[in-house]
Amino acid sequence: PNLPVLQEEPVEAEPPVEAPSELLPQVISPLDGTTVTVFSMNELLYDETMGDWRTHDGLDIQATDGDAVKTAAGGTVQTVTRDELMGTTVTIAHSGGYVTYYSSLRSDPPISEGQQVFAGDIIGYVGTAAAEADMGPHLHFAVSKDGTLIDPQEYVH
Repeated sequence: PNLPVLQEEPVEAEPPVEAPSELLPQVISPLDGTTVTVFSMNELLYDETMGDWRTHDGLDIQATDGDAVKTAAGGTVQTVTRDELMGTTVTIAHSGGYVTYYSSLRSDPPISEGQQVFAGDIIGYVGTAAAEADMGPHLHFAVSKDGTLIDPQEYVH
């Protein structure tokens, strides 16, 4: 018996998933270093300094005290604050609803609120934070999109 010949439908390749186009190509890593604590909002991580289990809203990138921290993308400095637990923190607003947070900085960063910054501009220097003092000098880097914290590794490649 003659069986009908089945023709295969052409399969269209899925387009590659890319980072948010409004931020490329100027998104860079804020600091060259080893990530020592990952983003974890669903799973508790043990915090050596505080002696408890907690979520972690950013990445901790190991550094040497005084290393320069660069803004990941161009934007406007929203706040420069001194936090008892997280040290000096700089927040920068970017296009597309993104905000980046840089904590564990030395006091008196070389930028001010309302200042325009470009990708790669130095916005501070690594210091220490009381909440993560056992880790030594490092940058605590966090990112939000439309007010919701996201994994920074999805933002910076």
